[in-house]
Amino acid sequence: MKYGIAIPEDLERMLRSHLFQNELEQGAFLFAQPLRYRDELWLEAVNVYLIKPSGWEVQLEVYLEMNDAERAKIMKIAKDTNLAVIDCHSHPGSDEDVGFSPSDKRGITEFAAYAKWKLDGKPFTAMVWGESSVDAVGWCDSFEKATKIDVVKILGDSARVLVPRGTWFHRIPSYRKKGYE
Repeated sequence: MKYGIAIPEDLERMLRSHLFQNELEQGAFLFAQPLRYRDELWLEAVNVYLIKPSGWEVQLEVYLEMNDAERAKIMKIAKDTNLAVIDCHSHPGSDEDVGFSPSDKRGITEFAAYAKWKLDGKPFTAMVWGESSVDAVGWCDSFEKATKIDVVKILGDSARVLVPRGTWFHRIPSYRKKGYE
């Protein structure tokens, strides 16, 4: 099955501006309409929620932990609008080598199980954004295991295609260089 994400360029601009506003990791959530075509699943982003500093239990240059109230608020928005969730966070300073850190994998896997329960099985996707690269992984249907995201399309006048790096499924040595654990 092909698994893709489509993001209008105005939402991507807002998202990038938020994610790279300073040297701290930042987070946001895209809300997306899941669309199935034969053997393809597309998540078409329709809205973005930018997490404010008060939404974090911990916010550092190389680590984020959302507080429970913020997590509940995001799931309520998704449930009320009947949309899937795309969890986005940044790794400032990562260029073409962005990837999921071991702590990202632990936290996102836990959040995926929570999302399945709260969103009645709608797809859940996680993305990590670097300055010039992106990685993404998703869960759908049985949520048994993470699934590779094949493509991210930015839609609009300056349309482009981003290919996720696939680091969820292998270790990238750049974590240690940048301090991401």
